[in-house]
Amino acid sequence: MTASVEIPVVFACGAADLLGIIHRTDAPSDIGVMTVVAGGPQYRAGVGRGLVSLGRELAAQGIHVMRFDHRGLGDSSGEFLGFEHLAEDLRAAIAMFKQEVPELKRIVLWGGCDAASAILIHAFKLTDVASIVVGNPFVSSRVTQAAVVRSHYVKRLGELSFWRKVFSFEYDFRSYFRAAMAKLGVYKKPSGTEKTMPASANANTKSKHFIDNMLSGLERFNGDVLFLMSGQSLVSKEFDELVARSPAWKKAYSRDGNKRIDFPDADQAFSSQDSKEKVNLAIREWAEGLRRAQS
Repeated sequence: MTASVEIPVVFACGAADLLGIIHRTDAPSDIGVMTVVAGGPQYRAGVGRGLVSLGRELAAQGIHVMRFDHRGLGDSSGEFLGFEHLAEDLRAAIAMFKQEVPELKRIVLWGGCDAASAILIHAFKLTDVASIVVGNPFVSSRVTQAAVVRSHYVKRLGELSFWRKVFSFEYDFRSYFRAAMAKLGVYKKPSGTEKTMPASANANTKSKHFIDNMLSGLERFNGDVLFLMSGQSLVSKEFDELVARSPAWKKAYSRDGNKRIDFPDADQAFSSQDSKEKVNLAIREWAEGLRRAQS
């Protein structure tokens, strides 16, 4: 175990003040992991607490860590602009990280869900980012939603528990059918609110979509990518559906140096203790591998 110190920091991003904590280790290391919070304004004892345990665990193993709240989130001021607009927040946080840890030269970005989406969009713009780790990237569209939900309902037909509920009259079939059809796209949302498939998976779509920006970012990023995927997450299944449907996504995702680790029992947020421990270990080993490869 390596000694470390937790340093609270306040730094500017435009007119906003961002707050963060840097876990600085006493071990000589030029590797740092920066965590990106997902989901917008949220209860901080859940996912946020997992980032605290990750920071402390990695610092104890000689890896510097920074976690911070971007604009409009948690303890930071400013307006929450959404995950598509975090480039300046990430750039400001990296500058503060390097200021407090001068030996820092290579940064690994980690985030799940829409934070993973943000990382894929913006990582190539940040010269100090050597590698990224993303968990269950958010890529939701009407096409992926319909495919995943359709698969779910077909699978249910083959489960004994489903038929037990059927014959015990536990299902309200009218409500069940309407819910299924709505999710499959039969009951469409009012015009202007529907999600469409991105151009990366549908050549007929003309408008730029955040999923296209994710693909472009992944294609332009020069470092290796670790994908951490949950077996119990519909978001994870939507990502796999997108990759399966899009040759461009498949090529970028399967590039040499990229790696995937599956956690069959994990949910979207890796919320169980077992999942957290496995994710922390995967991130630690990934960062250590980067250190060994360039030492």
